[in-house]
Amino acid sequence: MGIERHSGLQQIVCDCGASQPRTYQADEFDVMVSDARAARWSIQRVAGEWTHTCPDCVEAARRKPQGRLL
Repeated sequence: MGIERHSGLQQIVCDCGASQPRTYQADEFDVMVSDARAARWSIQRVAGEWTHTCPDCVEAARRKPQGRLL
């Protein structure tokens, strides 16, 4: 999903609906990203778009079998 902003606060939210437990002021963007990464969130740029994935979804994707052609 990404970063949700409301009333001057922001929070990282995963596509599954999970969000960081804390909200951050606009000037705390770097702290928010650092806290998310410390909590094992995956924050990556994929095809020009930023993705924000919670630890549970990261683990589920890691366990998901990868298809192979051969």
